[in-house]
Amino acid sequence: MTGKQFSCRAGSSDFEDEASNFRLYKVLAAHGAGQIEYGTHAANTPALIALQQDFHQAFQTKPPLRREPVTYRTVLRQFPDLATATRIFTTLENGRIDRRLRRAYRGIRRDLDFIAERLRAARPDLTQLPPERQWTEILFQIALCGGVDAMARQQLPGIVATLEQITTRYLDTPTAELTDTLLATRCIYELIEQLQQGDASLNAVTETVQSSDETPGETGAAQVPDPQTPHPASSPPSPGESFAAWAQERSTPPLQDLTAQFLREGSAAQEQTLDSTDRAFLYDEWDRELGDYRVDWCRVVERRPTAGTRAFVELTRTRHQGLISSIRHQFQLMKPEALRRVTGELDGEMFDLDAVIDRCIDRRAALSGNDRFYIKHLRRHRQVAVAFLLDMSSSTARTMTRHPKMPYSRPGQRIIDIEKEGLVIMNEALEAVGDSYAIYGFTSEGRRNVRFYVVKDFDERYDADIEARIGGINYQNNTRLGAAVRHAAKKLEGRDARTKLLILLSDGRPYDHDYGDARYAREDSKQALRDARQAGIVPFCITIERDADQELKELYGDVGYTVIDDVLSLPEKLPGIYRRLTT
Repeated sequence: MTGKQFSCRAGSSDFEDEASNFRLYKVLAAHGAGQIEYGTHAANTPALIALQQDFHQAFQTKPPLRREPVTYRTVLRQFPDLATATRIFTTLENGRIDRRLRRAYRGIRRDLDFIAERLRAARPDLTQLPPERQWTEILFQIALCGGVDAMARQQLPGIVATLEQITTRYLDTPTAELTDTLLATRCIYELIEQLQQGDASLNAVTETVQSSDETPGETGAAQVPDPQTPHPASSPPSPGESFAAWAQERSTPPLQDLTAQFLREGSAAQEQTLDSTDRAFLYDEWDRELGDYRVDWCRVVERRPTAGTRAFVELTRTRHQGLISSIRHQFQLMKPEALRRVTGELDGEMFDLDAVIDRCIDRRAALSGNDRFYIKHLRRHRQVAVAFLLDMSSSTARTMTRHPKMPYSRPGQRIIDIEKEGLVIMNEALEAVGDSYAIYGFTSEGRRNVRFYVVKDFDERYDADIEARIGGINYQNNTRLGAAVRHAAKKLEGRDARTKLLILLSDGRPYDHDYGDARYAREDSKQALRDARQAGIVPFCITIERDADQELKELYGDVGYTVIDDVLSLPEKLPGIYRRLTT
């Protein structure tokens, strides 16, 4: 927002009394200042540049102009349907600013609550809206009105739960950034796109949206204005016009209503085509309401990841050279000797002189004695098999700020790149100790499309091809944790090892758009982890979700977990965690 947006014509007002209008002005001013403070108009940051490149590759749109500054607008232009993406983004971005203001400035909370209450009172009854308008109205109410009422939640449980999960995942963190809003926008946009492909009846609605003359960005939220577009000095907007832009939903959303049944069993469950090298596996999924498994409910597609270059691994080795050298030395000390000397055997390669003398003394004393006076040398192994399961969901595209006490950290690092650095360092350590290990990654687009990437399998040697696969790891869609854990556990069950360890690297909670609700997702993930433990596997979860301690205890408390307070320390801490788990 610019200062001109707070100008007013004499005599115009939104509320009946002056005090209420003044509170409105404070909220609008706070939102405008919040956009500046919290980076809505940021340009050319490493995170935005990386996100624009990722979106361009994902949607295969026209390449961005090289000389043009990279802002949220240039990122949004990577979406095939700019109008739809902008409508989603604007609502979510204002929701992010609202949440950041509430956390940082207590004095504005009452005014924000006051305006939110007025917005709620002015919203239409969701159950009376036509199906094609319900989706966007629910998104608006969740983002800016504090949520939907109990009646709407009862009538439209699936759609409410889905959008609440997305907003909670991306916007409710204390340090939510502009990139989080863009990632949430992509999440909702791809869900819309998938539903359109699965339901031909949505095409007419989509054509209506695309042919609309409405200006992109004109949504029911406080708009994020273009600073390069000046407002006419002769007719500055009144506070009434500003409030109307925030309080009314004028766009036509490109979706129909989805109920919980549709979300779990409808078009979102359609199976994507398999590549020639893919292998598909079916797994049960735990349903807490049924109190039983849904048989063959999830399809896990195992495939090789797209290979990148070795540059990422080589750069990580160079950057962390000192740390890698230290860790390799520590792990070499854990490596057992080739042969183990075993005494007290009935037969063997040589006599144990002490045992022979004891036997002679016993015979002289007319005692029965012990006939075990041989020595054997047995080959000794650690017998450890470990599978690393890497969360490759879109939330791992979030960037982290530089930590002053972390000499290896760099500004603009994405979570997934930090996880990859941790894996590179672990590879060096595991090669030193000789443990059998595998590296897997997973992401999902519904229960029938859980992609399980084999970066390195147990029987593969760590070579240039594996390094190229690590370099090619990138974030994708959602986090159907239960199905991925079951498949990784199945692969571990086939290993001949005394200690079987499953280490999960994730940045937060399980989520998929057809899970139905967050409780369903948590209960299925918990059951999958319990099943793995009952099969003789030790699951352990490493997460960076610092703001949901109670949820983490509920989800991982039965199997063990640790919270990395500073994700930038993950490469340094991961080997120590592994050493404690295996010794």
